Amino acid sequence: MNQWLKIALLSALPVVGSAHTVSPFILPEVFDTNASPNVSFQSAMTLEKFFVPSFNFKTTYIITDPKGQDSKINPSAELKRFNVAEFDLPNDGTYRIRTENALGNASKYALVDGRWLRVRPARPQNANAQAPKAEPVKAEAEKKAAAPAQPPRVISADQVPANAQTFETKNNIIAESFVTKAKPSPVPAVTNKGFEVKFTTHPNELFSGESLKAQILVNGKPVPNLEIDVFKGASSYEASASREQPHVKTNAKGEFEVKFDKAGIYLITTSYPEANPDNTKKPASEIYTYGLTVEVAE
Repeated sequence: MNQWLKIALLSALPVVGSAHTVSPFILPEVFDTNASPNVSFQSAMTLEKFFVPSFNFKTTYIITDPKGQDSKINPSAELKRFNVAEFDLPNDGTYRIRTENALGNASKYALVDGRWLRVRPARPQNANAQAPKAEPVKAEAEKKAAAPAQPPRVISADQVPANAQTFETKNNIIAESFVTKAKPSPVPAVTNKGFEVKFTTHPNELFSGESLKAQILVNGKPVPNLEIDVFKGASSYEASASREQPHVKTNAKGEFEVKFDKAGIYLITTSYPEANPDNTKKPASEIYTYGLTVEVAE
């Protein structure tokens, strides 16, 4: 059994832990090879537990070869938690794997009393549900005094006024990674369409003690002050492994730098635009959730 398949099988085991960052990822069996005629990989969504897929998402893949030619492939297997796919490496150089036409669940919003509230499905009535135990009057009063009322941010679908203005956001899921055979070649140039990462550092030439440098663009324009999360890979048997790394932000030109102190496989992830805490303003009609997987050598 090859090393990647071991990781994939171990990854399917449940892991106890809290999480707040949801990211797509592509995980190749190798990032650098001298003679392999093909390479397999998996894709999934993870909840801050990189190497541990939490749930799957539907996608096709675009493979860009060292000559810049694109080819589309479908998953070889679509499992509950992750996809598996493979492609050939006929030529030396760097290949990019990137998801295509991958969409997350659309978010619906309703304008109620001047605020855009996220609409959640109505909860079914449960006649057998037990009534919550009443708290002592004094304790309840103290709780209310300590926690000032916050404006609502969500609303049940069955509570949305009939004449309320509503709209849905489109959630684009983008994951990419790179595999080099024999010697690296230039990575594909940006197209200035949608969400893209323009690499200054080659993503297959990363070493501990060095950095990945890149620029984030949306429709060709730099994205400043965007927070980027970094996670170091670990298997599901390493529940106590330190995965989360220091966050970074893009500068005024949309550029960012991730420094790697240790060798390993890393997930670099972000979402654009970031959530606006002011829900009196209309949310973005389109959002991007991005994940990049890279290997850092000694």
